[in-house]
Amino acid sequence: MADVREARSLSPSTRKLMALLAGAQAPARDWRKAWRLAFAQLRQEVDLHPIGATPAATFAAAAASVRTVSAENLPLAMGLVMHLYPLCALRFIPLPWWSAANYRRHRLLRDIDREGWILANAGSDRVAGAQPPISLTRTLHGALVTGAFDYVSLANVADLVLFNAPIDGQASLFCIAGMHMDTAIIGEPRFSGATRLSDTCSLRLEKHLVRNEHCVVVPDDTTLGCMTQYQRSWFHMLAAEAHVARLDFLRKRWQLPHTPEEVAGWNEAKLLRDYALRLLDGARTAGTIESLASVTAAIKLRISWRCQAMAETLRELDATAASELLLLKRQPTADDRILRSISSVDQPLVVDHRHIALPGGGHAAKAAT
Repeated sequence: MADVREARSLSPSTRKLMALLAGAQAPARDWRKAWRLAFAQLRQEVDLHPIGATPAATFAAAAASVRTVSAENLPLAMGLVMHLYPLCALRFIPLPWWSAANYRRHRLLRDIDREGWILANAGSDRVAGAQPPISLTRTLHGALVTGAFDYVSLANVADLVLFNAPIDGQASLFCIAGMHMDTAIIGEPRFSGATRLSDTCSLRLEKHLVRNEHCVVVPDDTTLGCMTQYQRSWFHMLAAEAHVARLDFLRKRWQLPHTPEEVAGWNEAKLLRDYALRLLDGARTAGTIESLASVTAAIKLRISWRCQAMAETLRELDATAASELLLLKRQPTADDRILRSISSVDQPLVVDHRHIALPGGGHAAKAAT
């Protein structure tokens, strides 16, 4: 995976501030005020709006920001991932050049970069089927949205929240809603202790206006699924970077050796990552996006297993770090869902001396022999 030795470190004052917030027992209102001040300091030290000439170059810049934070504070880094992955996906998701959707995308990205807005992505397959449906009413100026989301990271500092709402037939509306309105109601934190630094809360919208220029009609479930796969691929890759950096930090801190099996496992993960970056740069069709999603899910699963193994090793040495590592297996796409999807594929991942064949017809580069 990434060379975590290249990651910068947070300043001592920011590290101290985040440590104080992680252990604070202040009322929610006071904690939110302190958190906003701390986040304002953090964003002076890491690039939260990376952009490069290609998706892979943008990923490299975003991953560097994640690694800077994750080595010492994994929950905070995962909060940043929840902003970075929808932003990166929004920059590069394939859209027809002359379409209204592409025009709106460019205008929105210009405003996001100029104003330094923070994004949050609402919804999660951790609660699939458990949430009531989102209701939406079209108006002259946009859409009025009512509904709830159980998990929204960076909720108290986000400027925009992204979500999908069903409309007539199979179509849905992709919405980018402002957070600074009384109709966007932030709930209590979903986590406590150090994991509170992901700033994950519930969110309820009450007849919340989403302006026309921040809405895009998604015509059918196939298109929506393609969008979801593309976004999820960015999440898998950035979440993997965060956890690899944290694993490397913990291994050095506790002076834990690498086993030959671990070395081989990291090499396999790096090969998959390099292949995923090539797919990311060439993701222009539903087929290539499906292949990208398959590869990044494999990366996420591989890193999650490494986190579980490290958590078992650290259980008596650092219980907090161990519990934080175990959260990845439940992050979307959850490990058990990835395993079920693999078991249902007619042509699963096959490794031989010539190539690595993946579902969807893609091929990774030949491994060194």
